[in-house]
Amino acid sequence: MIQYAAQTDVGRRRNQNEDALFASVENGVFVVADGVGGRAAGELASALTVETFEAACSELNAAVDRYTARPEWQTRNEVLELLDGICQRASRSVYDESERRNKRGMTTTLVTAVVGGGAVFLAHVGDSRAYLIRDGLIRQLTEDHSMVNELVRSGQMTYEEAIRSRYRSVITRAVGLYPTVQADVMCIEVLPGDRLVLCSDGLSDPVSEEDIESIASQDDVETATSQLILRALENGGPDNVTVVLIEPEASEEAEAARARAQVMEELFLFTDLPFHARLRVSRICEELFFTPGQVLVSEEAPGDAMFVIVQGHVVVSRNDIPLARLEAGQHFGELGLLDDTPRSATVSGGSYGSAVVVRRAQLLEFTQRDPELGNHILLRLLAALGERLRDMNARLTNNVIQDIPASALETVELTAEEPNSNA
Repeated sequence: MIQYAAQTDVGRRRNQNEDALFASVENGVFVVADGVGGRAAGELASALTVETFEAACSELNAAVDRYTARPEWQTRNEVLELLDGICQRASRSVYDESERRNKRGMTTTLVTAVVGGGAVFLAHVGDSRAYLIRDGLIRQLTEDHSMVNELVRSGQMTYEEAIRSRYRSVITRAVGLYPTVQADVMCIEVLPGDRLVLCSDGLSDPVSEEDIESIASQDDVETATSQLILRALENGGPDNVTVVLIEPEASEEAEAARARAQVMEELFLFTDLPFHARLRVSRICEELFFTPGQVLVSEEAPGDAMFVIVQGHVVVSRNDIPLARLEAGQHFGELGLLDDTPRSATVSGGSYGSAVVVRRAQLLEFTQRDPELGNHILLRLLAALGERLRDMNARLTNNVIQDIPASALETVELTAEEPNSNA
């Protein structure tokens, strides 16, 4: 059973609360929206957005039920696509209303969580945030779409300067600014003890991540939520503050989920990505279960995917001769992300196990959807392949030198020492 608490407060410096929240434990849908645009306009924008998600509860519930019954890549991405579509509906609704009322700039931030099937599906626009508290650590699941965050990422401003900047509340994406909006959508599998915090910047600005983690980890979610609101008010309450604290049900396959999360953190394509970026990339990752002797790829067959072993092991062979054994955390087939050159070996299951599969078509589609992150992954891939090529060249050079007769090497050395020799 999902445990949750939700509260909102006007804060100490505002006369009106332009935040809006929605929580339906029956449908597993939770929404926080922080309106922008001044008196009445911001309040209306956040309310329209919340209403849009409330009206879509049955659709979201049905999509999550399909995922719960068949938790795989297709059903997971169906929920994410639906979430993105509802964000588009909300943006159109707010935009049309702003046009009708002649209130351009009437917009809202958004962070929403849909919980079910041992997973949390997130959608995010603006600088409202989602945090994950896991194993005593807090991780920001969303990346602020704000001017100062863009400056920090580009190296033009430090994090400390961003906190003090007068422009820290200027957002670069918002629901309703245009008829469509670019929303970040992602999925995370729930592990035992996980807690999720959704909040407006009325909490994240005045309260440190360390304090949020400490307070939100309390046993009672109702008390923890009240204490988070109180801490924001004690720290000045500069804005409306809204908090939703959720303790979702963990995945029934928690051990496998933890193994997948570990593999994603250590895979060379994602090692230097922040946690929220890896979550966004996870939408292109399929899961493949294999059995002993099952062929994953065949020698001379075209390749279109990279495989990362999560559990169990596989055997690499050529002409039926075993060459290598790959264990959990190891990968193969990354060249398939670049072209369909035939495979140089056959890879078969050596035990019962599972692998994460990244296919070229999904990677290219993701790069079009999220160019900055997609291109970063492609550059990481090229860097890894370049390193492998340099290593291969070094080995070939060493082998060539080792195969040269000693007399020839002596001649080469003599010639180098006596370039003017007549020999």
